[in-house]
Amino acid sequence: MAVFVTGGTGLVGVNLIRALVADGERVRALVRPTSPRRGLESERIEFVTGDITDIGSIRRGMEGCDRVYHLAGWVQITPWGRDQAWRINVDGTENVCRVCLEQEVARLVHTSSIAAVGHGSMEAPATEDSTWNLDTLRIPYYASKHAGEQVVRRYVEEGLDAVTVNPSYVVGPFDIKPSGGRVIIRVLTGNLPGFPARGGIGFVDVREVVEGMRAGMERGRTGSRYILSGQNMTYRDYLHLVARIGGVELPRRSAPYWLVWPAAFLATAAGCILPSFFTDFNLSVLRSGFCEHYVSAEKSRRELGVAHWPIDGAIASAIAWFDEWNYVRRTTGGWCTP
Repeated sequence: MAVFVTGGTGLVGVNLIRALVADGERVRALVRPTSPRRGLESERIEFVTGDITDIGSIRRGMEGCDRVYHLAGWVQITPWGRDQAWRINVDGTENVCRVCLEQEVARLVHTSSIAAVGHGSMEAPATEDSTWNLDTLRIPYYASKHAGEQVVRRYVEEGLDAVTVNPSYVVGPFDIKPSGGRVIIRVLTGNLPGFPARGGIGFVDVREVVEGMRAGMERGRTGSRYILSGQNMTYRDYLHLVARIGGVELPRRSAPYWLVWPAAFLATAAGCILPSFFTDFNLSVLRSGFCEHYVSAEKSRRELGVAHWPIDGAIASAIAWFDEWNYVRRTTGGWCTP
């Protein structure tokens, strides 16, 4: 039987589908009409046009499938967008769970985020059992991912066999609509003026995430959640690693919170009118950037047997892929955008 995948055209989705196809699986992917399909050139992939906010298209796509990977979501670190975040990350997840229960699928793997787990320090990282403590950042994406998990848990109580995975900051190849790779491109091209004076997060190779998702499908415990993360790093150390691997000068300027706050406040005000211009710089980005968002992947390694993929390999693979597909170009003077 086929495997049904939502959100299959994003960074994690493309890598997941490619891994499934490489192992001989047939995949049915729910895609919007405008979604790019680079990296998904295979006769074993069937595309179904639709959207997770349209339950009818989910029913058409899931028919005859016995396993479901739900990855589709609204991902934006902004103070605005709450209605859209809830419509996609909460109501859309409800639609997927409802159809899974109706069609009696064998298992759903719901892809959440460490945004739904919470944050901890380097010495005491957050775990799957930590109390969610990111509400003070007032970021709709974080709150909607937390609420989406509550939807899944409710359906598990109604009989749905579901497992939740919580990836951290994902890095790797096939970042077609650059997500985690946007920062890599900015470091390579010298367009990152500095970094937070404090703050960091867990970083993970996309291929480790795919391995964890597939292990969750095969042997995860019903109703459990599993953090998928490779290495906790400060943003400073991560950016310096990107620069070293890319062969460029290290970003050297660190900025204290109080110095950046006025500009972020003005950007947020302007973003309420022109949101698309300020998605990478606003108060939500500032708050999350100074947060110590460290997590532990010990449970996924112990219960699922997920191996650790070094983050420097993920960065190198991402750079090579961006270079191959002309997102960046190496010149005698360094990297530039075409």
